[in-house]
Formats: sequence, C-alpha cells, structure tokens
Amino acid sequence: MERIIGDGGARDTIASTLEIPAPDRSGVHRAAVRLFRSRRTPTAVLTAALLTVAGTATATRVISTLLGHPVPRTRAVAHAGRLLRTTAWGDPAVLAVAGGVALAGLLLLLAALLPGRGSVATLVWSTRRCALGVERAGLCAALEAAVLDVPGIAEARVRLRGMPRRRAVVHAATGYRNPGTLREIVAEAVRARGDDIGLARAPRVVVRLDWRRD
Repeated sequence: MERIIGDGGARDTIASTLEIPAPDRSGVHRAAVRLFRSRRTPTAVLTAALLTVAGTATATRVISTLLGHPVPRTRAVAHAGRLLRTTAWGDPAVLAVAGGVALAGLLLLLAALLPGRGSVATLVWSTRRCALGVERAGLCAALEAAVLDVPGIAEARVRLRGMPRRRAVVHAATGYRNPGTLREIVAEAVRARGDDIGLARAPRVVVRLDWRRD
C-alpha cells in the first residue's frame, strides 16, 4: 500500500489496490462467447470490398481478352506492368511490399480468430434456447451504484478491462483516513451485485481506493 500525504492540498491520497478472483462458470461462458461474439463488421466489410474490386477488375480483364476485345489499359496499369517486368524478385521494394501484404494477411487472420471487444456482458440462462445480455455501460452503472451503497464511499467509477478474462476496476473515494476493511467490503459489494444480475462469468474485482479530504 502506498500513502501520499500532501501539505495543505485539497486532496490527500491513500492509494491501495485489492484484487478478488471471480468464480468460473466456463461452460456457460464459452457458449455465451459464441452467441455474443463481436462480428468485427467494419473489418469484414472493408476486406470484402477490396476483394470484390480486385476480383471484378481481374475478371473483366480476363473475360474481355478471351472475347477478343480486351479492355484498354489505363496509364497507371501500363506503368505498373512495365515496373513488374523490369523489377527483380530480390529487389528491396518487392520484399517490402511482400512483407506488408503478409503482415496485412496475418492481421486479418488474427481479427477473424480472436474475439473482439464485445459491448454485451452475458448472463446465466437455464436453457440453451434462451440467452440474455446486458450492455457494458449498464453493467458499469449497476456496479457503481453498488459501490456507492457502501457506507463511507463518496465517489465511485467502475470500468471493465481486459480480454478474454475481464476485470472490474473500481476507483472509489472515501473520507475515512483509516479505511480498514473498506476495500474488501467494496469488492464484496461488487461481486454480490454481479451475482444478483446473474453474470455468466463474473469479472475479477480490482479495488483502488483513494482518500479525499472534505
């Protein structure tokens, strides 16, 4: 625990951190991840648009050539063709472009495999036919209300951090110079509210407590 005392300032701080592990409901959580997985729509739309443009241009060129009426090349396309014919595979520019394309492909692959930052926290449901969720902003507001219900807490702010195992990071302020077990009480209040809401996978609770002079 770190203690910083100011001289005559409006705010003194007793900064401390408490982290409480959460119970694991792995089976329900895995099913919920599949249902509420972020679709990464902007990335998918951009990739599909680029592939569509490239495929349409290639198909137009090939079909028009087979029919005996090739589409006239633009000046840029003709210049690119000459550049490709005169550039060696070992040229630094070619290697740089190839590396960039490979990196872009790797990023797209990771975007497809890794889950995105979802906006919904999943809740426990009794059957596989019913899945429920709560918005992250609403969940944070509910957890903040639970912290403010703790005697001695003047201010509270809760943020959900981390993937795939989320943490509920609580920033709270108290007027008590000696908070004692206040951190544990705050953490337990957050966990209890999460259980009341029925989260499929309760986040780990991290409490950061500050002391503020009234």
